[in-house]
Amino acid sequence: MPQLESTIDMTAVSHTGPDHHPLRPGQALRVVLLSNPASGRNRQEMDKIRGILAAYPEVAHFEARSPEEISTALNRMRAHTPDVLAINSGDGTIAATLTALCNERPFSQQPLLALLRGGTTNMTAGDVGMQGNARQALQKLLHWARVVDPNVALRQRAPLRVQPGPDEPPLYGMFFGAGAIIGGIEYCHRKILRPGMRDGFGPALCTLRMLIALARGDRRYVAPVNTRISSHPALTHDGQPRDYFILMASALERLFLGSHPYWGEDQGAFHYTAIQSHARHALWTIPAIFWGRGGRRATADNGYWSRKLDCLQLEMSDTFTIDGELYPLAGKPGPLHISSAESFRFLCF
Repeated sequence: MPQLESTIDMTAVSHTGPDHHPLRPGQALRVVLLSNPASGRNRQEMDKIRGILAAYPEVAHFEARSPEEISTALNRMRAHTPDVLAINSGDGTIAATLTALCNERPFSQQPLLALLRGGTTNMTAGDVGMQGNARQALQKLLHWARVVDPNVALRQRAPLRVQPGPDEPPLYGMFFGAGAIIGGIEYCHRKILRPGMRDGFGPALCTLRMLIALARGDRRYVAPVNTRISSHPALTHDGQPRDYFILMASALERLFLGSHPYWGEDQGAFHYTAIQSHARHALWTIPAIFWGRGGRRATADNGYWSRKLDCLQLEMSDTFTIDGELYPLAGKPGPLHISSAESFRFLCF
């Protein structure tokens, strides 16, 4: 299912399809808020968020810290028949919410999603979320929901559907990664990230750390992932597994600090980028790749691939990440499948 990358002009719309709530001028919308008080910025801001909600008694607020609590909260929200589900959290909670929305379908119609930057890095909200910090975004959202100007910026995106194995329930999120990305996340949480850090600054420092480790040949931080790709003729490499320094798939157009590590002209539902271990000219090419400028060196012959795909099948036994959460694959049978889920609409004003 292809994703719609451009902003949608919602002027005079009664909307896009049977599975989405309409937007009509002057018709107030029901908003529910899901917060994770343990997310990075929320640890310091939750009292202020609760203070804002005191002026909007019609808004139901649910707090959840784990996938199980998120599932319970979404089922309790059904009584409020929300038009807009605002998620005040980091990337991991957003992914867990998307997983529950897709697997459990608690609502007869999927609500509009409004992502607030309550986490530390907020990569998903940086691409398809509300502008400003969580408090500013919440105030704008709640004011807008009472008056509803339909001429508002929306982005429609289809999250990734990740099936770890034949007997595993699918996971949903906006970013999948393996290889040195795992070491980068672990280093980031151990050494760098802290509440209040500016969006994307921590991952940028981790990327710099990975490049330094690459230059030194330090495998503790740039350990590759051994993978056989068996779903696309141009990526199968004669059916042989290869070691990849970076392997990623994403429904996001922009990652941390606005980076866009994709190139190529293919059509497909999501982005795929891979960098082989010991790729040529890595120290010169990889920094340019993060800004979508692969250049003449970023070729398959040199160990670089980027295209858009509708599906991806990986045979691997290492840990992978979805939106910053780590999932070990050791001992699990069957290949890992990545495809595209149903589309959601995200408020982005």
